Amino acid sequence: MTLTGQHSDIPQAVLRAERRLSWAWLVPLFALVFAGWLGYHAWLSRGMTISVQLDEGHGLRPGDDIRYRGIAVGQVKSVDLAEDSAGILITAALYPMASHLARAGTRLWVVRPHFGATGVGGLETLIGPRYLTILPGAGPPQSHFVGLAEPPIVESIRPGDLEIVLEAPRRSAVRAGSPVLYRGVTVGTVLSVGLTSDGNAIEARVHIRKAYAQLVRPETRFWSVAGVEMQLGVGGLSVKVESLEGLVAGGVAMATPPGAGEVVRTGHRFRLDAKPEDEWLEWEPLVVIGSSALPSGSPMPTPLRAVMAWKEGRWIKSERFRRGWVLQTEDGLLGPEDVLTVKEAADEGSVVLEVAGRTIPLTSNPKWAAYGLALLDAQVANSTWPSALRRFAGQPEDCLAVADPAAAPLPLAVARLTPNAHSWQIDPAISVDETWHGACVLARSDGRLVGMVIVGEDAAHVALLPPIGD
Repeated sequence: MTLTGQHSDIPQAVLRAERRLSWAWLVPLFALVFAGWLGYHAWLSRGMTISVQLDEGHGLRPGDDIRYRGIAVGQVKSVDLAEDSAGILITAALYPMASHLARAGTRLWVVRPHFGATGVGGLETLIGPRYLTILPGAGPPQSHFVGLAEPPIVESIRPGDLEIVLEAPRRSAVRAGSPVLYRGVTVGTVLSVGLTSDGNAIEARVHIRKAYAQLVRPETRFWSVAGVEMQLGVGGLSVKVESLEGLVAGGVAMATPPGAGEVVRTGHRFRLDAKPEDEWLEWEPLVVIGSSALPSGSPMPTPLRAVMAWKEGRWIKSERFRRGWVLQTEDGLLGPEDVLTVKEAADEGSVVLEVAGRTIPLTSNPKWAAYGLALLDAQVANSTWPSALRRFAGQPEDCLAVADPAAAPLPLAVARLTPNAHSWQIDPAISVDETWHGACVLARSDGRLVGMVIVGEDAAHVALLPPIGD
């Protein structure tokens, strides 16, 4: 049999290569992604590299710290001669959390032992390493800086501070760093002393802190304070020293008369006299002295130390005491309820309140008592806190607690206050002992009185003032 052709209906096999994804390729791909992530994380964590040009290195070495407000925010990487050998070039790295400190206007200097007429500083570097201090500016980011040869006279000038100019025919005991004194209290600092542009006088730039800016009025008088003034007379040798700072570095004293006009603005010029007139020393202006933590012009309260004493016991009498701060207001004495309220267990007629050098028998309850506070119908001081400077505060806010007028106020940040019914619990991490019982609490936003600190057996809280009218 003869085959004449092929059958077209017979199936034909077609071979095709099967494509499979090999897991072996994922290993290098994962390694590449992981290396990229590590590189990106390292780039984010590298911080910021800056360079600082200084005239002298003052013993600074690689590895020394860069510090801001006492904590390390970076590290010196290298200390080399500048290209022109005219100074020192320092390369340093700021930690990532401190990269924002490198801005135009930032100041840096080497902290080292400093002894001078204006003070002593940097003593910790006598036995420890030197370090760079950084004070951030407010401009755009910057990486190259020219360091200061000496620490600044005033490290930071805050909003509300005042800068004025004093003119004198000749230089006296005033120098850069000298204190500015009001009734012996330092209220500012002399920033610089030099010739005027025409060379006919001496001018001194003076910085006045915000809390005392209200003292400087157009009629304010300034005079030079010599280190020590001696007079020899019939009664012997008389030595007069304005202050310890003035004894060392000289200084400037000031006085403001009553009704001296409005507060001056930055740049105002005054005459610097050689000595005061007798009249200046007698001036007693009614000027509001505030705090740098409050709005400009906000007054500070003057709490009064109060002690409530009573006797109790049926057969054996015992004396009991409760101490706290009270505030003289237009309506009476405002303070903690347990200081201004008659005790139930006390013997009749034995409860007395000692405040401002006076003894007040407590025979009846206060005008009102609420939220742990009380208002007693009594007038013991001429200076009163006006009702217009108090308000009700619903939610916690940044505040300032004021107790002893001679001590620094206690800041109370909103993050440290927990709202309760008619009070704010104070974080136990804040050290508040019995000496703060009755301290006035002012809102930092407007300087109004919003409550008082109440110190209990277990914790402390801010007792809020009730709304006006309640």
